[in-house]
Amino acid sequence: MIGNDVVDLRLAAVESNWRRKGYLDKIFSPGEQLLIGQAADPDRMIWQLWSAKEAAYKIIHRDTRQRIYAPLRYRVQLCGGEAGTVHYKDRYFPFRTVVAGDCLHTVAVASAHWWPQVVYRQGPGEELLKDEAGVPFVRDTGGDVRPASVSHHGDYREMVSLKI
Repeated sequence: MIGNDVVDLRLAAVESNWRRKGYLDKIFSPGEQLLIGQAADPDRMIWQLWSAKEAAYKIIHRDTRQRIYAPLRYRVQLCGGEAGTVHYKDRYFPFRTVVAGDCLHTVAVASAHWWPQVVYRQGPGEELLKDEAGVPFVRDTGGDVRPASVSHHGDYREMVSLKI
């Protein structure tokens, strides 16, 4: 399955006060806090870690239909600067983050073998819908459906899906 998250870095810089006492302890593990503290750009690292957790959460929500978000249960491990894995219980979700200007976009998949099937845009004639639990999917002109994930923040909106 698939999940994504987008962060408008300009808006996040204005709206977030992540430096306030106790904020990081509620969301990030000690190891993740170390990554933030050692980062050349701590703001960007905060949002990369956050968006990876959020993208993995969307996969879990799709599977369970439960809206339980506990950020400390999601552990991010970076593998290079823009990729890594989110660990949740006994599951692992590879992710990739791309930053273009003020837009930080992270996509996570349930397994690395899904990367070739990721579609980054909604095609002509395709319809974005949600099921009764609010989980998004895309229906193409032939009536076939595929899982999707939608995220928006500030000036940015991103939709990804899986061709399966």
